[in-house]
Amino acid sequence: MSDVSLSPASTAAPVIAPAAAEPPVLGYVALGLMFFFAPAAVILAYVDRPKANALLASHYTYLIGTFWKGLLYSFVCVLLSFVVIGIFGFFVVSLWYLARCIKSLVYLIRNEAITEPRAWLL
Repeated sequence: MSDVSLSPASTAAPVIAPAAAEPPVLGYVALGLMFFFAPAAVILAYVDRPKANALLASHYTYLIGTFWKGLLYSFVCVLLSFVVIGIFGFFVVSLWYLARCIKSLVYLIRNEAITEPRAWLL
């Protein structure tokens, strides 16, 4: 006979070491691209606005205003972040920026001009 002993298999779950925290690479790439593409879009808007029809000119003006006002609001949030309220301000500015982008895309798809392209809020 053979001396093979049949013992029950171990029921303990294998220990898996926690994975190292991965940096948010995609977020950093998107942020870097935004800092490159946003100024490029504004430069193109400045170049194309004089030769655009009234519909596109209003959208170019709105895009330019969104960029500069967003930059101003972000700068104010940086200053206010020393008093902690600026952190909340960044959230508000992000929502404002998103709302303006959605509004402009909806108007553009409808072939409508922006009624108040120089508005400070929406």
